[in-house]
Amino acid sequence: MKAQNKVPCGECSATRISEYQERHLRSQIAALDFYKTLNESDRLYLRWLTLPYVYFRHRLDVFTRNFFQDFCNRSCFQTGKSACCGFESIITFFADEVINILWGGPKAGELLIERLKGTNRPPFCVYLGDRGCLWTVRPLGCAMFFCDDAKKYVFGKCKKAEKEWEELKKQEKLFIWPTRPVLFDLIESLALERLKSPHMYFHFSPGLLRIKEKSRR
Repeated sequence: MKAQNKVPCGECSATRISEYQERHLRSQIAALDFYKTLNESDRLYLRWLTLPYVYFRHRLDVFTRNFFQDFCNRSCFQTGKSACCGFESIITFFADEVINILWGGPKAGELLIERLKGTNRPPFCVYLGDRGCLWTVRPLGCAMFFCDDAKKYVFGKCKKAEKEWEELKKQEKLFIWPTRPVLFDLIESLALERLKSPHMYFHFSPGLLRIKEKSRR
Protein backbone atom coordinates (compact mmCIF):
# COMPACT_ATOMS: atom_id res chain seq x y z
CA MET A 1 0.00 0.00 0.00
CA LYS A 2 1.38 3.38 -1.00
CA ALA A 3 2.02 6.00 1.64
CA GLN A 4 -0.17 9.07 1.47
CA ASN A 5 1.35 12.54 1.36
CA LYS A 6 -1.78 14.64 1.30
CA VAL A 7 -2.17 17.48 3.76
CA PRO A 8 -5.46 17.15 5.66
CA CYS A 9 -8.29 19.07 4.00
CA GLY A 10 -8.05 22.78 4.65
CA GLU A 11 -4.78 22.57 6.59
CA CYS A 12 -3.00 24.85 4.14
CA SER A 13 -5.72 27.11 2.80
CA ALA A 14 -7.65 27.59 6.02
CA THR A 15 -4.61 28.76 7.94
CA ARG A 16 -3.54 30.99 5.02
CA ILE A 17 0.07 29.94 4.90
CA SER A 18 1.88 31.04 1.76
CA GLU A 19 1.99 28.96 -1.40
CA TYR A 20 5.72 28.54 -0.77
CA GLN A 21 5.11 27.15 2.71
CA GLU A 22 2.36 24.88 1.40
CA ARG A 23 4.72 23.27 -1.14
CA HIS A 24 7.37 22.78 1.51
CA LEU A 25 4.81 21.42 3.95
CA ARG A 26 3.55 18.85 1.47
CA SER A 27 7.09 17.81 0.63
CA GLN A 28 8.21 17.51 4.25
CA ILE A 29 5.14 15.39 5.05
CA ALA A 30 5.94 13.19 2.04
CA ALA A 31 9.53 12.74 3.23
CA LEU A 32 8.37 11.74 6.71
CA ASP A 33 5.74 9.39 5.25
CA PHE A 34 8.43 7.78 3.11
CA TYR A 35 10.70 7.32 6.12
CA LYS A 36 7.87 5.66 8.06
CA THR A 37 7.33 3.11 5.27
CA LEU A 38 10.94 1.90 5.62
CA ASN A 39 11.87 -0.98 7.85
CA GLU A 40 15.04 -0.85 9.93
CA SER A 41 17.01 -2.70 7.28
CA ASP A 42 15.95 -0.14 4.65
CA ARG A 43 16.96 2.72 6.95
CA LEU A 44 20.36 1.18 7.66
CA TYR A 45 20.89 0.71 3.92
CA LEU A 46 20.03 4.34 3.19
CA ARG A 47 22.31 5.58 5.96
CA TRP A 48 25.11 3.46 4.52
CA LEU A 49 24.32 4.77 1.04
CA THR A 50 24.50 8.37 2.23
CA LEU A 51 27.74 8.02 4.22
CA PRO A 52 29.92 9.57 1.46
CA TYR A 53 27.51 12.51 1.36
CA VAL A 54 27.59 12.87 5.16
CA TYR A 55 31.39 12.90 5.02
CA PHE A 56 31.25 15.58 2.31
CA ARG A 57 28.88 17.64 4.46
CA HIS A 58 31.26 17.30 7.41
CA ARG A 59 34.07 18.68 5.25
CA LEU A 60 31.81 21.52 4.13
CA ASP A 61 30.82 22.33 7.72
CA VAL A 62 34.47 22.43 8.81
CA PHE A 63 35.26 24.67 5.85
CA THR A 64 32.39 26.99 6.76
CA ARG A 65 33.43 27.22 10.42
CA ASN A 66 37.07 27.83 9.55
CA PHE A 67 36.61 30.50 6.91
CA PHE A 68 33.08 31.95 6.79
CA GLN A 69 31.27 31.56 10.10
CA ASP A 70 32.68 34.61 11.90
CA PHE A 71 32.23 36.92 8.92
CA CYS A 72 28.69 35.73 8.14
CA ASN A 73 27.65 35.89 11.80
CA ARG A 74 28.88 39.48 12.19
CA SER A 75 27.74 40.89 8.88
CA CYS A 76 24.50 39.01 8.39
CA PHE A 77 22.96 37.15 11.32
CA GLN A 78 23.72 39.61 14.16
CA THR A 79 22.61 42.60 12.12
CA GLY A 80 19.35 40.94 11.10
CA LYS A 81 20.26 41.30 7.45
CA SER A 82 20.48 37.54 6.77
CA ALA A 83 20.45 37.98 3.01
CA CYS A 84 21.30 34.33 2.47
CA CYS A 85 18.33 33.28 4.62
CA GLY A 86 15.82 35.58 2.90
CA PHE A 87 12.25 34.34 3.20
CA GLU A 88 11.09 32.13 0.34
CA SER A 89 14.55 32.04 -1.23
CA ILE A 90 15.39 28.55 -0.01
CA ILE A 91 15.79 25.76 -2.57
CA THR A 92 15.48 22.19 -1.33
CA PHE A 93 15.51 18.79 -2.98
CA PHE A 94 13.34 15.93 -1.79
CA ALA A 95 16.56 14.07 -0.95
CA ASP A 96 17.52 16.95 1.38
CA GLU A 97 14.36 16.29 3.36
CA VAL A 98 14.86 12.52 3.50
CA ILE A 99 18.50 12.81 4.56
CA ASN A 100 17.52 15.27 7.29
CA ILE A 101 15.17 12.65 8.76
CA LEU A 102 17.54 9.73 8.18
CA TRP A 103 20.21 11.37 10.32
CA GLY A 104 18.05 13.43 12.67
CA GLY A 105 15.24 10.96 13.25
CA PRO A 106 11.48 11.52 12.80
CA LYS A 107 11.52 14.43 15.25
CA ALA A 108 13.77 16.35 12.85
CA GLY A 109 11.05 16.13 10.21
CA GLU A 110 8.23 16.83 12.65
CA LEU A 111 9.98 19.99 13.85
CA LEU A 112 10.07 21.42 10.32
CA ILE A 113 6.48 20.37 9.61
CA GLU A 114 5.23 22.17 12.72
CA ARG A 115 7.18 25.30 11.76
CA LEU A 116 5.70 25.25 8.25
CA LYS A 117 2.16 25.06 9.64
CA GLY A 118 2.67 28.40 11.40
CA THR A 119 0.73 31.33 9.98
CA ASN A 120 2.97 34.10 11.34
CA ARG A 121 5.04 35.04 8.32
CA PRO A 122 8.65 35.41 9.49
CA PRO A 123 10.84 38.21 8.15
CA PHE A 124 13.40 35.67 6.92
CA CYS A 125 13.54 31.99 6.00
CA VAL A 126 10.72 30.05 7.66
CA TYR A 127 13.29 27.51 8.88
CA LEU A 128 15.41 30.08 10.71
CA GLY A 129 15.12 29.96 14.50
CA ASP A 130 16.63 32.10 17.25
CA ARG A 131 19.80 30.01 17.21
CA GLY A 132 20.02 29.49 13.48
CA CYS A 133 18.77 26.88 11.04
CA LEU A 134 16.28 24.31 12.35
CA TRP A 135 17.41 21.53 10.01
CA THR A 136 19.61 18.75 11.37
CA VAL A 137 21.30 18.45 7.96
CA ARG A 138 20.75 21.74 6.15
CA PRO A 139 19.63 21.72 2.50
CA LEU A 140 22.65 21.47 0.24
CA GLY A 141 21.68 24.64 -1.62
CA CYS A 142 21.88 26.59 1.63
CA ALA A 143 25.06 24.95 2.85
CA MET A 144 26.80 25.70 -0.46
CA PHE A 145 25.66 29.32 -0.66
CA PHE A 146 27.99 32.18 0.24
CA CYS A 147 27.20 35.68 -0.97
CA ASP A 148 29.62 37.60 -3.18
CA ASP A 149 30.63 39.95 -0.35
CA ALA A 150 31.55 37.00 1.88
CA LYS A 151 33.56 35.25 -0.82
CA LYS A 152 35.34 38.44 -1.78
CA TYR A 153 36.33 39.05 1.84
CA VAL A 154 37.39 35.47 2.65
CA PHE A 155 39.11 34.62 -0.63
CA GLY A 156 40.85 37.99 -0.68
CA LYS A 157 42.52 37.05 2.58
CA CYS A 158 43.12 33.34 1.99
CA LYS A 159 43.83 31.70 -1.36
CA LYS A 160 43.85 28.32 0.37
CA ALA A 161 40.15 28.82 1.18
CA GLU A 162 39.37 29.63 -2.46
CA LYS A 163 41.16 26.49 -3.65
CA GLU A 164 39.31 24.32 -1.14
CA TRP A 165 36.02 25.91 -2.20
CA GLU A 166 36.61 24.94 -5.83
CA GLU A 167 37.27 21.35 -4.73
CA LEU A 168 34.04 21.31 -2.70
CA LYS A 169 32.04 22.54 -5.69
CA LYS A 170 33.39 19.67 -7.78
CA GLN A 171 32.48 17.16 -5.08
CA GLU A 172 28.97 18.60 -4.80
CA LYS A 173 28.23 17.53 -8.38
CA LEU A 174 28.82 13.90 -7.44
CA PHE A 175 25.57 14.04 -5.46
CA ILE A 176 23.32 16.36 -7.45
CA TRP A 177 24.52 16.72 -11.06
CA PRO A 178 22.53 14.13 -13.03
CA THR A 179 24.98 13.42 -15.88
CA ARG A 180 25.51 10.06 -14.12
CA PRO A 181 23.61 8.11 -11.42
CA VAL A 182 23.75 10.37 -8.36
CA LEU A 183 22.62 10.03 -4.76
CA PHE A 184 19.81 12.60 -4.77
CA ASP A 185 18.30 11.05 -7.91
CA LEU A 186 18.47 7.55 -6.41
CA ILE A 187 16.70 8.61 -3.21
CA GLU A 188 13.93 10.18 -5.27
CA SER A 189 13.61 7.01 -7.34
CA LEU A 190 13.21 4.84 -4.24
CA ALA A 191 10.59 7.18 -2.79
CA LEU A 192 8.74 7.62 -6.07
CA GLU A 193 7.67 3.97 -5.90
CA ARG A 194 5.54 4.92 -2.89
CA LEU A 195 4.62 8.62 -3.17
CA LYS A 196 5.32 11.95 -4.87
CA SER A 197 6.66 15.28 -3.62
CA PRO A 198 6.70 18.82 -5.06
CA HIS A 199 10.49 18.79 -4.64
CA MET A 200 11.27 15.74 -6.77
CA TYR A 201 13.14 17.85 -9.30
CA PHE A 202 15.26 14.99 -10.68
CA HIS A 203 12.11 13.36 -12.06
CA PHE A 204 9.94 16.38 -12.83
CA SER A 205 12.13 19.48 -13.33
CA PRO A 206 12.42 20.33 -17.06
CA GLY A 207 15.93 21.69 -16.53
CA LEU A 208 17.31 18.58 -14.82
CA LEU A 209 15.48 16.31 -17.25
CA ARG A 210 17.19 18.09 -20.15
CA ILE A 211 20.59 17.55 -18.49
CA LYS A 212 19.77 13.85 -18.10
CA GLU A 213 18.73 13.56 -21.73
CA LYS A 214 21.90 15.28 -22.99
CA SER A 215 24.07 13.02 -20.83
CA ARG A 216 22.40 9.91 -22.30
CA ARG A 217 23.25 11.09 -25.79
